Amino acid sequence: MASRKDIINHINELFAEVVFNDYSYNGLQFEGSDKVSKIVAGVDATVEFFKEATRRGADFALVHHGLFWKGGEWTRLDRINLKIVKALIAGNLNLYAIHLPLDAHPKFGNNAIIADLLKAKVQAPFGGSRANAVGVLAKFDKPISVGDFKKRVEKAIGPVVTHLDFGSAKIQTAGIISGGGWNTVSDPLVYEGKVDAILTGEIIHQAVAACRDREIHMFSAGHYATETFGADALGRHLAKKFKLAYEFIDLPTGL
Repeated sequence: MASRKDIINHINELFAEVVFNDYSYNGLQFEGSDKVSKIVAGVDATVEFFKEATRRGADFALVHHGLFWKGGEWTRLDRINLKIVKALIAGNLNLYAIHLPLDAHPKFGNNAIIADLLKAKVQAPFGGSRANAVGVLAKFDKPISVGDFKKRVEKAIGPVVTHLDFGSAKIQTAGIISGGGWNTVSDPLVYEGKVDAILTGEIIHQAVAACRDREIHMFSAGHYATETFGADALGRHLAKKFKLAYEFIDLPTGL
């Protein structure tokens, strides 16, 4: 058994130096039980997730995508929001959300973990200005074929959803950015020719012309699939630190 306060303080310590101008309200989003015996982690804060967390006996839920977003604040307690609140109250469940910092953390971050699973070494931040880059530029010891890169992605994450095949026959450097990171094709490192491929969660129409013009590969492996790693790693760490039960609740979206 651990206190909610101690768990939150520890998370805050872990992420003290991983600060972003995020559009998520990161932190405790719903206050439940003071005492915690079991933690669950997942990607999305949904009624289905809360009900499953309660069914599994959890007191503390850690998610990547929380309920509250800047510019999308709740303005009323409508029937949908009421259903969400009722599900949290029914389980006396604490809800803690952590968005961009969980993409970028050097140990618990989605992108650092993906780089490690691909057997590539992190070289630099990737995805916009260096101060607000949540992705990583990773490098393989030696160039690998496009086919080998794809096999590594599928082993680490799952099926490649889309491959924009506009790059060279060999890949040595990859910009890795979980979730909706297609627009990192505009990263200065891409312009400088330092990136052979971009691996992200989802791709939209505009990415095709951008990648063709820059002669770069872009792979998508699913928004959900690329963002399971951080929440799971942090959840496991917290459970070990505080000697608590733990489960990851896997509710794939197919996207």
